[in-house]
Amino acid sequence: MRLATCVPCSIATLVVLCGAFAGWRASALEVTVGIGGVHRTGDWVPIVVVPDGEVPPEAACHVSVEDPDGQWVRSPSTTAATASRALRFRARFGRPAGGVQVEVPNAAGRMRRMLVPIPPALAAGESTLLVIGDLESAERAARLMAREDGRRPRVIRVAGPRDLAAGAPGLTARDFDGIDTAVVCGAALDGADDDLSHDCLAALDGWLMGGGKLVFAAGASAARVATAGSIPAGWLPGPPGEPGRVERLVPLRRFAAIETLGRAARPLDRAALAGLEAPLVADAARLDGTVLAFEGRAAADLPLVVRHVRGFGTVTWLGVDIDRPAFRSWPGTDTLLVELLGARAAGGEGGRTGESAHGRLDLAGQLRAAIDRFPGVAPVPFEVIAALGLLSIACLYPLDWWLAGRGGSRAAVAWLTLPLLVAVLSGLAWGAGRHWKGDAWRSTAAGIVDVDCVTGLVRGTAWSGIWSPDNAVLDMAASRVDPLPTTAADVAASWHAAAGRGLGATDAPAPHPALGAADYAYADSLALLAGVPIAADSSRLFEAGWTARLTETVAAGPIVSTLDRDAQAALRGAIESRLPFALDGCVLVHAGWLYDVGVLGPGARFEPQGGRGPRSLAGALTRRAAATDRDVSERWDTTSTDVARILEVAGFHRAAGGRGYTSLEPGRLGRLDLSPVLDTGRAVLVGRGPAGTAWSVRAGGADPLLHVPAAEQTCVWRFVLPLEPRQP
Repeated sequence: MRLATCVPCSIATLVVLCGAFAGWRASALEVTVGIGGVHRTGDWVPIVVVPDGEVPPEAACHVSVEDPDGQWVRSPSTTAATASRALRFRARFGRPAGGVQVEVPNAAGRMRRMLVPIPPALAAGESTLLVIGDLESAERAARLMAREDGRRPRVIRVAGPRDLAAGAPGLTARDFDGIDTAVVCGAALDGADDDLSHDCLAALDGWLMGGGKLVFAAGASAARVATAGSIPAGWLPGPPGEPGRVERLVPLRRFAAIETLGRAARPLDRAALAGLEAPLVADAARLDGTVLAFEGRAAADLPLVVRHVRGFGTVTWLGVDIDRPAFRSWPGTDTLLVELLGARAAGGEGGRTGESAHGRLDLAGQLRAAIDRFPGVAPVPFEVIAALGLLSIACLYPLDWWLAGRGGSRAAVAWLTLPLLVAVLSGLAWGAGRHWKGDAWRSTAAGIVDVDCVTGLVRGTAWSGIWSPDNAVLDMAASRVDPLPTTAADVAASWHAAAGRGLGATDAPAPHPALGAADYAYADSLALLAGVPIAADSSRLFEAGWTARLTETVAAGPIVSTLDRDAQAALRGAIESRLPFALDGCVLVHAGWLYDVGVLGPGARFEPQGGRGPRSLAGALTRRAAATDRDVSERWDTTSTDVARILEVAGFHRAAGGRGYTSLEPGRLGRLDLSPVLDTGRAVLVGRGPAGTAWSVRAGGADPLLHVPAAEQTCVWRFVLPLEPRQP
């Protein structure tokens, strides 16, 4: 009888659900997530929504995505553009699978909330390669860059810059957060002179200056696309502080430099490349960067491959259009592209690579564990927990049985003894928790501030942790502090979670069950989160990033540098501080060398030649010391919670040996690695200074106002200093 009843009900339910699904599909929105339809967990991701009907221009629209705890985070509102119905949002995905909740009104003004399924996201440990143009060798190069476990970069191909926008204006540098490296073919930029293409290239250039890596393959096409004042002109090599300029096109009759750099198994077909021209850049003798390949007797005759710095990122310019048909059949194009991308074709870095595993702890996760430690808060010892458990067993059986279980006359006493024992045991557990965990709000914070003394760009990255003794709802805001006068900063704050598949990580198959689970939202900007739930005796971790520019009053440089290189590539000259604060523990880094500076106060001056001389940068980072007949590096402790030490190695992770030394992938900290700029005509001054990011956290919308005193924050300041060009 029950089966006969359940079967019709199940069939009816399926019919209703199918009808509802069919109706939902008929009115579904068109949603594009990521660049080229690809997105990655843990990164800021662009979301473009095209409504299925007219949306009032003044209507506020939202999207919501899940964080690692499975809680929905609502984005700031966006209104429909007048020229396009498409709506642009940006959010961080904390789950590899799921969907996007879209809130848009219909033509009548009634708000609709729909869950739109999307393709699964890439894991946080995957790498991505964006290719703009028709470059078939990118896929083959990605296979050559495969690691020991078979992982290789995910290639994202688009035909031109307009395709990056996905039909909606408003693309920003933050939308490229999920891109590790990019390759741009000059031929793909022909005709890209409309406003939408310009905005997309400006956003890509902002990503590059914020720490991206770009390969610009532009030979004869460079003369057409890198005109005066254009964005691609900044990707060409030029004198220090100036964009590149093509003087003229010259015939390229010899290809030995390209063949050698690409380690080709066979030479190029000269007949197929007849008439090939290469650009001769202006002021070739004063190029800012490193010439990797050239034709002629000297590097200034005809530079063909130049790697230079733009902001905190690096550009590798190739003066040959490798998207031409003759290069598609040449096997050296694949290895040439691998060399330009700075990757090794077989296996990556050496050392303890076998200890690193996909989906496990990375360096960013180790920093997260270090931030998640608060003064006065300690875990309850296991001995205390075991003692309370044994006491509970003893009280519930021998004691309670002795008091109420002997004879039926005293059985009613159990109604009094059992609640009393439960109350006493609960009080003991509560007291133990308060003794070791405390009853006060706690917070920690750390950060890095980078200043490019060439372009005046300032980049801040910060992390903060909040410990709550009670169930509460938090309003959290991040803002830039003003040790240096800058323009208005573009701030974005969000949750901070570890990568991988562990509990509460971004690639976990199931969300982390939180006791204080509830949805929350951004306010009017990405700098303010409102209504963030937090459970008693638990913590919440946040991260923030911002960019700004120095004002004209300090654009001449907070650090005045007259540094140059002698014939042995050692630094000479001096640096002078114009900072309003002192830098502690300063070091000056260039190439593979480190100069100890000490304390650099306001107005202080340091001359590299006046000190005791440089020492090995890798040796300093790895704490290398002499032991008997050889030098031994200090083994990296993956359980260390020393925030300053983690930031020190993360800031120059590749120079320290990469995962061959730490056995960890850098994770999201990889974009803070300034190792690539050390070999391209730059020096970096590193020291500890005041906090660059302020955290404002209110519990329940009222006092107390939680903050971390600047003196208790670990903040590393890094200044990228130019050097005079030197012929290689």
